[in-house]
Amino acid sequence: MRALFTSKETTLMPFGVLPLHARMAQQAGFQAFEVSGGYSSFWLAGVADVGYQTMTEIVEQAARVARSVDIPVFCDADTGYGGPVNVQRTTRAFIDAGVAGIHLEDQAEPKKAGGRGGIRLVSDAEAIGRFAAAVEERDRRDPDFVLVARTDGYGAAGGGLDEAIRRGQLYREETGVDVIFYEGLETWEEIETALRETPGPAYAIPHRNAGPTPSVAEMTRMGQAIQIVPFLLPGVHEVWNLLRAVADSGELKPVDDYRAYVESFRGTDAWVGAGEALLGITYDEVAELEARLAPIAADATTGGGAA
Repeated sequence: MRALFTSKETTLMPFGVLPLHARMAQQAGFQAFEVSGGYSSFWLAGVADVGYQTMTEIVEQAARVARSVDIPVFCDADTGYGGPVNVQRTTRAFIDAGVAGIHLEDQAEPKKAGGRGGIRLVSDAEAIGRFAAAVEERDRRDPDFVLVARTDGYGAAGGGLDEAIRRGQLYREETGVDVIFYEGLETWEEIETALRETPGPAYAIPHRNAGPTPSVAEMTRMGQAIQIVPFLLPGVHEVWNLLRAVADSGELKPVDDYRAYVESFRGTDAWVGAGEALLGITYDEVAELEARLAPIAADATTGGGAA
C-alpha cells in the first residue's frame, strides 16, 4: 500500500463496501481496494454518512473485505472514534484486522459527510494530537501500516482552499502521517494548487460537480497520489430501475429480460453470473474437497482409521 501511495504515477483505487466488490477489483487487475465510509453507511446500515456506524462495525466489515482478497485494503476510519486513546485503539484494531492503511479526518463530532454543510473542525492542537496518537500506535504495531490525514478545511464553516492547504501543510510538518488527503475541493484547478503546495504524497477527492476526471497522465502531473474509482453507481441505479420496472408492471418479465441480457455474455470475460466467477471459494472446489475427504471419513466411521 505504501508503494502505491508513493508511486510516481496516480494509482486508481476502486471504492466499495463488500468482499465481493473487493473480489471484483482484484480480478479486474487493480492493485488495491478502498472500503468507503459513506458507501458503507448506505449499503450496510441504510443511513446517511453521519458517523452512524461504530468503530467495531466498521473494523469487522473491513476485516471481512481484507480476508477476501490478496491485494491491500485501505479504509475510512472517520475521526478515529474518540480521543487519543480511542484513536490508538482504532489504529490497532484495523492493523489486527489485516487492513493495510486508514485515513483519519480533522472534523469535530458529530461528523458530516465531505462537502456537506455544517462541518466543524477540531483545533489545530487536537488534530495534531489525533494524528500523532495514530502514528505512535502504528510505529509500535506495524511500521508498514499507512496513515492518511484527511482535512475538511475546504468545506468547513469559515474554511476554504487556503485553510485546507494550511492544515495539510501543518499535519505534514507536525505529525508522522504518510499522506495528506484533501476533501471536497470544487475544481481540479484547486486540487492542482493544493497538491503543488503540499510536500510529500497527497491526493484530493473533488466535489461531485468538479467536472470530468482528468486522465491518469494529467493527474500524475498534478501529483495526485491515488484516485478513487466509485464503481458502485450502476449497482444502485440499475438495480433500483429493475425493481421499479417489476413493481410498475406487476410481472417478472423485466427480470427475465435482464437475465437473458446477462446470459448473452456467457462464455466471455464479461460473464460473472450472479457472482460465481468472482468467488474465493467456488462450488466446484467444495465438491472436490468433499469427494477427496469422503473415503477418509468413511474409513474412520467403519473403524479402519487410526485411533
